[in-house]
Amino acid sequence: MWQSRRWRRRLVWSTTLVVLGVMVFAAVHYSNPGDPGNADGPEVADYVQPKNSPFTAAEKQQVRHSLEEFIRGGVAGENPAQAWNVSAPSLKHGTTLKEWENGEMPVVPYPAADRGLGTWSFVQYSYTKSVGLEVFVFPKPGSGYSAMTADVELVKQPDGQWLVDYWMPKRFHGPPALSASQLKKAQKDKRARAKPARREAAEEPYRPPQQSRAWLALPIALMSLVVIVPLAVFLIYWIQNRRATRAYAESSRT
Repeated sequence: MWQSRRWRRRLVWSTTLVVLGVMVFAAVHYSNPGDPGNADGPEVADYVQPKNSPFTAAEKQQVRHSLEEFIRGGVAGENPAQAWNVSAPSLKHGTTLKEWENGEMPVVPYPAADRGLGTWSFVQYSYTKSVGLEVFVFPKPGSGYSAMTADVELVKQPDGQWLVDYWMPKRFHGPPALSASQLKKAQKDKRARAKPARREAAEEPYRPPQQSRAWLALPIALMSLVVIVPLAVFLIYWIQNRRATRAYAESSRT
């Protein structure tokens, strides 16, 4: 019975099916999906979409003033205490005025120029107590920075004051702002790098392009298969015949 290949194959398949059946039975009858009513965790209040509100001319004027004070004092770092006064409590959370005055502010520094401060590219959203803006800021000449857009949110306080609640640089635009001397030096370095490249291009002799030999891979692979496949088939049959002969010899001796 153990010498029969068919019997051994059936034994393997039947054993596998029995094991799978036991596993499925145990998974169905002994698993516990839990009770959704007993889920642990903090209760989260349902999100309420803020109501859209028109961005009035008076609000724009107040927002423009707070935004100008924040960019000049905090982002450009000219007067951190001034930026502290127009920042919302959430932005100042975990920090002190002294830390702001020492430059330890939760604001990415940027050398903003005194040009167009307090203005914005467009209004992203306008709610009753908050407004989201995209602000375009110019760099100071010679700072080496490019112009920048930033996302900013301001929130309205109970006393009617608008404070900066969020500030995050978004992307940079155009070449960096260089002084006259920096620009002259950059142009000189560019010309100096271009001269050796032109000289090497002129001195290097022309070489015709060489044809790639990658196309030979496919014919070589096909020719290899012509040899490998028959050889593999021969080896498989030879091994099977050897096993059958050995099995027949053992059964004859018994």
